Amino acid sequence: MDRFQALFEVLLVSGLISSILAALPFSFLLGKNAGLLLRDVRFLSMFLLLESGITFLLLKVVLKAHGETLRGLGWRWDRWRFNLGLGLALVPLLFLINAAVSLVFRVYLPQYYTERNPLMEIIHTPQQLALFIFAALIAGGFKEELQRAFILNKFRRFLGGAAAGLILWSLAFGAGHYVQGVQGVFLASVYGLLFGIVYLMSGSLVAPIVAHGAYDTLALLGYWLFSDHLK
Repeated sequence: MDRFQALFEVLLVSGLISSILAALPFSFLLGKNAGLLLRDVRFLSMFLLLESGITFLLLKVVLKAHGETLRGLGWRWDRWRFNLGLGLALVPLLFLINAAVSLVFRVYLPQYYTERNPLMEIIHTPQQLALFIFAALIAGGFKEELQRAFILNKFRRFLGGAAAGLILWSLAFGAGHYVQGVQGVFLASVYGLLFGIVYLMSGSLVAPIVAHGAYDTLALLGYWLFSDHLK
């Protein structure tokens, strides 16, 4: 029964339910223009923030039902300087991985190569950039890392071990980035694996949150500053 309950709670916090619930108001609001959800920064950012809020609520309910807290997932500040430094040190590695994956796809899998992240192509003004960075920090830096910590802990205790959870959730995490193409799915899976390893080794959420949030922010700023969309 513990395993069935753990599996149910993993599915509850995984984003499946929260994504469906968050999409409902946009379905009514946009109707036949639902495609705007992936083409308009405002709608996409609102969706990400709403979905994150629902996930936070579900996570809080599950933790409270077990008498647990976010501190038990690693939301604590002992050794915070070390974990902060570790998170920042990971950022160059993330960009290096991005470049390596891009090179491999361009040379060996050109049919799946994506020169630019399609989500970045919808940013056209500084205000949209600021909004999307904020949404990315909440949905990526915080929500996704809390999800990962919760799910890895459930696997470690009830569902076959942290290693199995790390592999399965990294693949699921990658699949959740399907709108970014095959290359984006693969890259997100690698990132998920790395963030999970850092979390399991450090026992703290600080390093993966800092790494994830800093990388997303710098990637968005880099696109805005150095791409040819300003020309």
